[in-house]
Amino acid sequence: MLTLVIAMAFQSQQPPLVRQISNVVAVSSDTLAAVTAAVEVAGGRVFVNDIIGRRVLMYDSALANPTIVADSDAAASNSYGTRPGTLMPFRGDSALFITPQSLSMLVLAPNGQITRVMAMPSMGGGMPALLGNIFGTPGFDAQGRLVFFSPVRMQFNRRGGPDDGPMRMEPPDSAYVVRYDLGTRTMDTAGVIKIPRNRSTMSRDDRGAMRMVMTAMPPTTVDDWAVTSDGRLAIVRGRDYHVDFLNADGTWTAAGRMPYAWQQLNDEAKQALVDSIYADLTVQMDSMAARRSRESGPGGSTARGGPGGGGGGGGGFMIVTERAEGGNAPVRTMAAMTPTVVKAEMGDVPDYRPAFTQGAVRADREGNLWIRTTTFVDGRPVYDVVNGQGQLVDRVQLPANRTIAGFGRGVIYMGVRDENGNTHLEKARIR
Repeated sequence: MLTLVIAMAFQSQQPPLVRQISNVVAVSSDTLAAVTAAVEVAGGRVFVNDIIGRRVLMYDSALANPTIVADSDAAASNSYGTRPGTLMPFRGDSALFITPQSLSMLVLAPNGQITRVMAMPSMGGGMPALLGNIFGTPGFDAQGRLVFFSPVRMQFNRRGGPDDGPMRMEPPDSAYVVRYDLGTRTMDTAGVIKIPRNRSTMSRDDRGAMRMVMTAMPPTTVDDWAVTSDGRLAIVRGRDYHVDFLNADGTWTAAGRMPYAWQQLNDEAKQALVDSIYADLTVQMDSMAARRSRESGPGGSTARGGPGGGGGGGGGFMIVTERAEGGNAPVRTMAAMTPTVVKAEMGDVPDYRPAFTQGAVRADREGNLWIRTTTFVDGRPVYDVVNGQGQLVDRVQLPANRTIAGFGRGVIYMGVRDENGNTHLEKARIR
């Protein structure tokens, strides 16, 4: 009987009506390549990470008078570096810029000056996991520990020839969110999250050439996370759409399920999703191959690798590396290739469309979580706004061609692409 009462109570909940964020108060006049993060500091000034343009800028409260904090010029003393960096709020009224190129974390004062340089946490040699918005946005908990996503690490056996058969690569479906203490330089696990499925195979032909086949996996049910403004770790669970909070005292609090209009997928809808994801990924891989060909030129190659189990290269094609058994031999680049894409199986598609995808959760300055759902109205996603008790209190939409870059006191910062394809920073009041 108790279970029935709870179910009936849940079904009776009605989500708030969707409203529009429209009260824009400032727009930057200069052009940016991309806006991935905006951090507001004292006086309404705001730092911006132009991750593609490889710059960090600081604007005044009117989003005017930009000054360069990290420069795209590699020869500059304040060079951004060639690898993507992460910008995030830090203690008090400062910001932190994490630059994997120099393995450093720079503390930025409200006047735009670098006041302190700290070493990045050791990532074990692979691509750093401190890149925000893809696997959650890093933040600091109530004890001042840096909280971030820990990448899944896979061990591959070497394959000597075509007779060994294809090597199947399917990482675990779960990963960790970890905490790093800046003072003691120690790390521990804060929580476990469900991550997207990924499946590919690698094989050699009779001439020894490598071939990779990648499955175009449909969106699956995942978890996502953020650090709230009061320093709690919030994990949004995709299976039943509720929030688990890791409190400052180390205890967990599970909020109730939130109302959501789940969309059941029949066989026709599943097949359409499989076909759509396959077509999109095929176009993406084909464009990468074309770019690689343009950049390498006749007889040339843009392949470049680094330490760890994988890397990136010009155009984003796959670079395969291996390390000899025994441990300490240098990494050897085996091949540079564009994967062949194949369709997923019908069994890979969930029965219900997931409520959100990974990288969908952001935390504002008032203790709320903003969850970009898979619900679309007029071609734009609906954001569920959830308070510090895990309750759905608001549902909003951004204007067209906007993405969330960050939050300030009562305001939201957005990246906006204009009709000419140029990107600007925009500030709007939340209410």
